Amino acid sequence: MRLIDKLVKPPEEKYSLPPTPKGIPLNLSFGKFISKKGKKVVTFTIDTSFYRILGLDENFNILFSPYEKEISKDIPLEEKLSKVKDFILNSGLNLKEIQLATYIPARYGIVRMYTFPKNLKQSELVRAITLYIQEEISETFADKEVVYSYDILEGRKDEPYKVIATILEKEIIDSYLNWSFNLGKELDVISFEPICITNLAFLKKLPQPFSIIYTDINKIIILNYGASRFSYEIFPYALNLEKGFEETLNMLIWDIRNYIVLNDLSNIYLSGIVLEYKHLTEFFLERLPIFGLVSIDKFPERYALLYTLGARLVNV
Repeated sequence: MRLIDKLVKPPEEKYSLPPTPKGIPLNLSFGKFISKKGKKVVTFTIDTSFYRILGLDENFNILFSPYEKEISKDIPLEEKLSKVKDFILNSGLNLKEIQLATYIPARYGIVRMYTFPKNLKQSELVRAITLYIQEEISETFADKEVVYSYDILEGRKDEPYKVIATILEKEIIDSYLNWSFNLGKELDVISFEPICITNLAFLKKLPQPFSIIYTDINKIIILNYGASRFSYEIFPYALNLEKGFEETLNMLIWDIRNYIVLNDLSNIYLSGIVLEYKHLTEFFLERLPIFGLVSIDKFPERYALLYTLGARLVNV
C-alpha cells in the first residue's frame, strides 16, 4: 500500500501546476480525475488543535468561505473527521462533482531523500530503495505499522538517481480511508505536510536550493530542498497574539537561528500564518536571515498548503 502524492515539477504559470512527473507507478487508486473544465476541488487538513477546509473551482475561485475551527487536542481523530464530513455535506456541493484531497500533519510520518548510482538496473534500483525504506521503518517505526510511497525524480542522464520516500503511520491513513468510505466519496490525494510545503515552493518558482520557514498555529517547520538534500525540522509552539508572546517567540527563534547556522541553510523564505500579521512578520524578518516571503495572495496565508494541494488537483 502506498500513498499517492509526490513532488511536482515547477509550474509554467503562477497559478498552475503541471502533471506529476513520471516515476514508479503507485498502487493505490482513489478514482479517476475529471477534466479541468468545471472542476471543483475540496481540500482539508486536520491537526491536533484545529481543522481547515478550502474549496476551489478550476479558476481558483472559492466554493465557500475558507473555514477553520480550533478544537481540543483531546478529541479523537474520528470525531474531527466527522466534523469535516458534516461541513462538506452541509456545504451544498454535489459530492459527485468534487474532488477531495487532504494532507497528513508532519508528526505522523517522515520524508527522506536517497541517491543511488545511475548504473543500477531498474530491478536493482527498486530493491535498493525497498531496503533503505525497510531500514528506515525499523529504526523510526519499530512498534507501528506504516504505509509508504516513493518517487524517482527526473534528472539529467549523468546524475545519480534521486528518490523521495514518504512513510506514514498506517493507523492514520486507515482512519482517512474509513472516513472516505463512510462519506461515499473517494479521496483523490492523500499528501503529507512536508511534501505540500515543497510543492508550495515549486508553485512559487523558488530557485533551488531553497529553505522555507513554514509557520502555523501549533508549529514551525523549517524545510530545505536542493539537488541532493531534503531535510526538515519541526519546532512545536502555540501561536498567541496576546501581549508578552514575543518573549516566548524569542526563545523559539533562538532555536531556529541555531538550526539554520548548524545546517548551513541559505536562500530562506518565510511563509504561513505569521504573514497574516504585520508585527509578527516584522518580528521574524528582524531576527532571522530571511531572503523573501512566500505568499499565496488569493487567500489567508494559513491556507497556503490547502491552496497548493488544490492547485495540484485542478491541473492534473
